[in-house]
Amino acid sequence: MTPPAIHPVDLAVAVLATRPAGLMTDIDGTISRITSPPEAATVEPAARAALERLAGVLDVVAVISGRAVRAARRMVDVPGLAYVGNHGLERWYEGRVSHSLAAAAFRQQMGAVAQAIAAAVDHPGVQVEDKWLTLSVHFREAQDPVIAEQQIEAALLPLAAEHGLVVRPGRMVYEVRPPLAINKGTALRDLVEEHGLRAVVFLGDDVTDLDAMAALRQLGSVAGVKGLSVGVIGPETPAAIPQQADVTVEGVDGVIAFLTALADRLNAG
Repeated sequence: MTPPAIHPVDLAVAVLATRPAGLMTDIDGTISRITSPPEAATVEPAARAALERLAGVLDVVAVISGRAVRAARRMVDVPGLAYVGNHGLERWYEGRVSHSLAAAAFRQQMGAVAQAIAAAVDHPGVQVEDKWLTLSVHFREAQDPVIAEQQIEAALLPLAAEHGLVVRPGRMVYEVRPPLAINKGTALRDLVEEHGLRAVVFLGDDVTDLDAMAALRQLGSVAGVKGLSVGVIGPETPAAIPQQADVTVEGVDGVIAFLTALADRLNAG
């Protein structure tokens, strides 16, 4: 007889029993539902409440987002959390933002690409979001997303290469970043090292979250850090997420149930 699967919350409790311990989460598609336009998204109140309770019992609770860090901070709005934005390029701490100086050196190039791509892609509903250190070119609201994506890719790839920038695809979006080895994985590693964490639970749902999942696996094999990657499954989730995650939950509702139950268990213990 096949033994019953262990519930994700039970696995998380077992991992987080090793201290110091932390929980880190993405925002969009994880604790916030995907919206059109993206700026309409809000963090679910129940997710916010669970994170606040977890911050009271864990050594670190952090948000690691592709959004600009001030936007991430406003969306989540939970005191006591660490906030990392722009895929690891900037942080919010006690009301102040610090950023990668190496990334800021590419600001002129980033601005030039933002202007050029806005002029080059003549398709209704395409939105160029300039996040200062990075760009997001959204096509979720495009009249024909397939044609819009083709236009964006054809224009954006040579533009980014011309200016020494890199492009990464996401869910109905293309991200433009400086050519630096900084991502959600390096952000997770930095938090682990700074706080001396020996155990981490990470939640994410999109391509950029794979960097954090890979970093957590590497920390386990190299440094003995206990980790649990929780993949969030939705209609647009890339196939690599359930392949790389240790466990999965169904959508934002599944995340809320997971975080709430985890907060209940840890506060009871």
